[in-house]
Amino acid sequence: MGLHKDEAIILSKRAYGESDKILRLFTLLSGKISAIAKGAGKSQKRFMNTLEPFNHIRVEYFEKQARGMVRIDNADIIDTGSGMETSLKKVSTAAFFVEFTDRLTKERERNTDLFYNLKDILGKLKHSEFSYADILHHELKMLEILGYIPNFIGCVYCGKVIPDEHKIHFSSERGGVLCPACSRAIPHRTYSGGTIPRLVSIGNNHNGSVFEVHDSKGPSDAYIPEETKRFEKEVREIMESFISFHLDVEFKSYKILKSLI
Repeated sequence: MGLHKDEAIILSKRAYGESDKILRLFTLLSGKISAIAKGAGKSQKRFMNTLEPFNHIRVEYFEKQARGMVRIDNADIIDTGSGMETSLKKVSTAAFFVEFTDRLTKERERNTDLFYNLKDILGKLKHSEFSYADILHHELKMLEILGYIPNFIGCVYCGKVIPDEHKIHFSSERGGVLCPACSRAIPHRTYSGGTIPRLVSIGNNHNGSVFEVHDSKGPSDAYIPEETKRFEKEVREIMESFISFHLDVEFKSYKILKSLI
C-alpha cells in the first residue's frame, strides 16, 4: 500500500463521470492494473496528453487497498504512440496487441518479458506498418511468453515427435499437431505440407514477409502466388481456431485488423 513508482504502457482509457478517466495499465513491476486519473478529462494541464493509449509512461500512483483500483498522482511520458496516427493499419495493429495483452493476462501478475515485448512492438509500429508475417511472429512470441503456444513439435495425443513432412494434422481442441496414427481417431483439420513448419519458422525467426510478391511484367502486374495465398489462409485458420477454442477469447480489434491485412 502507499505510493508506488513504476513504468507502464497504457492499454485503454475511458471517461468516468464528468472529469475523471479510468485506465488499464500494464506495468513493469506489478503487471496489469486498473487506475483512476482524477480531473484528467476536465483539465488539459493535469496530464498534458500523457494518458493516451499506446503511450509508455513513468507513473506514480497511490494504492489505498491492495489489489483495488489505484489513483494516479503523476505521470510523465517516456515514449508516445506518435507516428501511428498516419495509418489505420498501424493503429489497428497496436490495438490488437494491447487487447491481446489485456485479455490474456491476470490482474497484478508481473511479466517483464511481455512488457518489453509489447514495448518493442509499439516502438516498431511508429516507424513501419506490419506485414501479416510480422503480426504472426509477434503473436506467436506473445503466446510463448504467456505459456499458451500451440504444440507444433510432438503429437498432442501420444507425445511422439513428428518430422516436419508429417506435420499436416492440427487439432484446435487438443492444442497442437497430431501424428498420422492419432489423426485417425482425434478430430482435427488437415493442412498442406509445409504450412505448419513454415508457421513455426516465422514464429522462431522472422526476417521478412509471408508474401513473396512476383512481378512478371511490371509493377502493375505484381501478384501474390496461389501457394502463398493458400499458406496465409491456412495459417489464419490454425491461429484463429486455436485461440477461439483453446483460449476461449475473441478479440474485437482483430476483426478490424483482419480486414486490413
